[in-house]
Amino acid sequence: MEQNLAARRRRQRNRKQKNIDENVLNTLMPDLSNPVSYLYLAAALFKALLPTGAFVKNSIRLVKRCTKPNRQEFRQAALATAVGFLIMGFIGFFVKLLHIPVTNIIIG
Repeated sequence: MEQNLAARRRRQRNRKQKNIDENVLNTLMPDLSNPVSYLYLAAALFKALLPTGAFVKNSIRLVKRCTKPNRQEFRQAALATAVGFLIMGFIGFFVKLLHIPVTNIIIG
């Protein structure tokens, strides 16, 4: 008896959720038989694409300004990256080195 009641409640909840989803979808979709709806749709599309166009324009300008580094600049950047990797590696090593005895004290 309780299983039937629970199943009935689940079905009712699912029907309500489906109706809510359809109502939301109907309010979001414009009535395309009305010519004014096309204007609203075009305005919304334009509003969504406007920031995208500015991003593409700025990206193209950035790529045009970028130059290939010479040998000295490349070595300097590679050295800075390598030093950063070494520092982070040593920090991780020492943290792990301290973590092992602390874990053994807590567990053991």
